[in-house]
Amino acid sequence: MVICLLSVLAMIGWSSARDQVGAFRLMSAARLFQSDVQGLRALSIATNREARVVLTESDPALDPSEPQVGMWLLQVGDRSSGSTEWDTLPLDHDGVADGSQGERSLDVDGSEERTGISLATWTPLRGPGLGNQDAIVFSPRGFVANPVGDFTDGYISVELVNKRGSRAPDGTFPNVKLRIARGGLAHMETSDRTAHADGSVGAGGTTTP
Repeated sequence: MVICLLSVLAMIGWSSARDQVGAFRLMSAARLFQSDVQGLRALSIATNREARVVLTESDPALDPSEPQVGMWLLQVGDRSSGSTEWDTLPLDHDGVADGSQGERSLDVDGSEERTGISLATWTPLRGPGLGNQDAIVFSPRGFVANPVGDFTDGYISVELVNKRGSRAPDGTFPNVKLRIARGGLAHMETSDRTAHADGSVGAGGTTTP
């Protein structure tokens, strides 16, 4: 009986530790995306050129038994509007293409690998003009240039999911939704409905109605 009790306690402890590690990885990935959004907005203003986050790879199945999936690109255009060419960061100053800083991959062995953390399938984005499908585009004025149809309830939403975390009663995995407003600011909202404008965690957040 003692051995059984110790086994049960060990299992509970392992489950708790797994969820805590998963929660840390989830928030880390969410902060990365939020930082990318804010960084590209600032870069667009500083260079007087368009900048964009391109969502390229999602995890539609969210199967816990499969590896995590998720990828996005950070790019700067060649014009202040209507860009026809896009340079994946870092900016090309020597004529040699180098996308080492602008390729974000959560995949196994990816540049930003986060075990169990996937990018959920997003609502398709039309983007401004041509060639901006599934992209969040910033203008040099700091605004998101996407058409009104890309915004739901005033935001473009991107969701990151901890698909190896403990499910909620409704069957959903722990997740963080990043909501990008027309003004270019990105707010994080966790699956417990706590909103964090600056990426903070804990009592400092405010509960979303």
